[in-house]
Amino acid sequence: MNTALNELEQLSLGVMAQVLLHTQALPLQVWRNAEQINQALGTAARHAWVVRRWLVALGGAGLLREAGERVAWRTPPPDPQLGELPRLYGALGFPASMARLHTQVIECLPDLLRDQFTLTHLLMLGGDPVKVLSAYQHNHFTTTINQALADRARQISATDGQLRVLELGGGAGGTTDAMLAALQAYEKDYRFTDISSLFTGAAHRQFRLEPGMQVGLLDLNRSFSGQGIVPGSQDLVVAGNVLHNARDLPYSLGQIRSSLRDGGALLFSESIADNPAMLTFMHLLLSPAADAPLRPHDEAFMAADAWDLALQAAGFELLEVWPSACDPLAAAGQRLFHAIGV
Repeated sequence: MNTALNELEQLSLGVMAQVLLHTQALPLQVWRNAEQINQALGTAARHAWVVRRWLVALGGAGLLREAGERVAWRTPPPDPQLGELPRLYGALGFPASMARLHTQVIECLPDLLRDQFTLTHLLMLGGDPVKVLSAYQHNHFTTTINQALADRARQISATDGQLRVLELGGGAGGTTDAMLAALQAYEKDYRFTDISSLFTGAAHRQFRLEPGMQVGLLDLNRSFSGQGIVPGSQDLVVAGNVLHNARDLPYSLGQIRSSLRDGGALLFSESIADNPAMLTFMHLLLSPAADAPLRPHDEAFMAADAWDLALQAAGFELLEVWPSACDPLAAAGQRLFHAIGV
């Protein structure tokens, strides 16, 4: 899997280079800074951070030279072999639809960066967006992280015999499936939430027969108590790859802490670094809306030590980050965090 992941990352670096060369945003033997490159490419302001992250990734791979804020090609990069995408996605455990979708996105990248149309629009053309997101989450790495999260959830004790669980940003239900399988023998009050009625509607259809299951809307950027979550009522809060969407992370972590009883647990998964493949694909969904404030910084994800500091500030003690950096599973950049309220 890690060999396929590395090949996919190298191919994606080639895609970035191809876009910059073919659009003449960064021609060979020309020095330009990030602002000039985005201007030449015609990048929409909300997507400018993506191209800046491309330059960081290309520089880190040794494909660019740097002189102050300007960059130039160190060597002509090879053309990406898009025909390899089905093999690579298959080796990583993704369904075949993901390779087809990524190929389509790559072919449209300049127009997507210019906001001539959006990635959301492209995903909608591909069919049911819930199924599209489910395919994105269906891979060996994410499945393993979800299983590890669910295994740890089994160790959480309930205060009155009924385990009260709040899941944030449940999306297509990948984390939910693992959790419900792990907690099948438990008496539970499980609340699946998401900001989108598209996903809560799908979850209601999928999980309506599950004992103790509730489904509802919840925005992690707003007061939880104002959305029906009683302070101190939860034994466990679960969030699968969603907390990076918080507009004000200290506030959102504070809301999570307030919803938990003392000693209650927070289990969440997050990426801790950019992935070159996703920078040419799903990361476009992380750009703010055209009428929203621009990103205050370019990194979409925080390192594990930064999460530790943020959790401490919000009243949590971080117990575990898994897998460790030396574990082969760490190559995908996903981590499971286990914290308790103190």
